[in-house]
Amino acid sequence: MSDVVEQPQAEPTTPKKKTRNYLLLALFGVLVVFLAIPYVYTSNPKSCTRCHSMQKYYDSWKKSPHATAADNCFHCHVKQGTLSLWVYRISFYREIYAGMVGAKLKPIGASLPGVDSCQRKGCHSLNRIISTSGDIKINHRNHVFKANIPCIRCHPGAAHPNVGKIGSMLPARKMCKECHNQMMNNCSFCHIKRNQRVEGYKH
Repeated sequence: MSDVVEQPQAEPTTPKKKTRNYLLLALFGVLVVFLAIPYVYTSNPKSCTRCHSMQKYYDSWKKSPHATAADNCFHCHVKQGTLSLWVYRISFYREIYAGMVGAKLKPIGASLPGVDSCQRKGCHSLNRIISTSGDIKINHRNHVFKANIPCIRCHPGAAHPNVGKIGSMLPARKMCKECHNQMMNNCSFCHIKRNQRVEGYKH
């Protein structure tokens, strides 16, 4: 009696299985291409200028420090998270179509920068209590969390100063007056340098 154990032979590949395998491979290839096209487009911030009238915003961004700190539009204009980023990227097919037919469409998934956008990757800290000039007392954390004022309310032109309807990088004095009107005659409320007088301001 032989001790040799017969090994089970692999089932031959039938035409149906071959067809199914080819279909799965083709579907996988289509999926890769489907995801790759918007990925390539959105990886280049210049693509925004091809689809809508964003050239002036692109040019202003390129001249600002944000071109180095945030090298793509979606760093500031898309909510953080992989899902939000892919919603924006896949929906970019609308922008590609709009660019081809000349339609004007607002991008889906893009939004105005929020506080999270400004703080991502440690770009901006809310711990600042004195302006960069070293003269104005401005507690950023209190303004954001206690007064519920978003960053772009005071700094609308952080990356696109005075483009379109966007304001300047720094808040105008009249903006401070909206909340601190009763303190506008008290120089030391805002200013650190005691004897400094700001010319041209009307209380």
